[in-house]
Amino acid sequence: MGQQQSQKKLEGVGKQQIADVLLDQDIFSGVGNIIKNEVLYRAGVHPESLVGKIPAAKLKVIIKEASAYSFDFLRWKKDDQLTKNFEVYRRTETRSGGKPVTKKDTGRSKRSSYFCSAEQKLYV
Repeated sequence: MGQQQSQKKLEGVGKQQIADVLLDQDIFSGVGNIIKNEVLYRAGVHPESLVGKIPAAKLKVIIKEASAYSFDFLRWKKDDQLTKNFEVYRRTETRSGGKPVTKKDTGRSKRSSYFCSAEQKLYV
């Protein structure tokens, strides 16, 4: 799905948490839990943020990163480098800055989210 299509679909889910929306295959085809966590870290957005409260520019970053990280994910997996490139997923501190990472079951799906409160803003 293209960026414009994803953006359009996001307009109707404003009260949902971004962690749930990223896992919605009708909006973000192919995005799973690892990609969700890493994309939100790259974008600097807390997984419990409400879609309708996230600035439009930040939503564009999330959409762009979902695509970019998906390609990185496939390349790293093929090269057996996937886990070496995780910034927050299954980590206790961020790989690049050594800041604490929290693990929490979030959203309706209660899927594990890994995030750094110091680097990811909560929009509510």
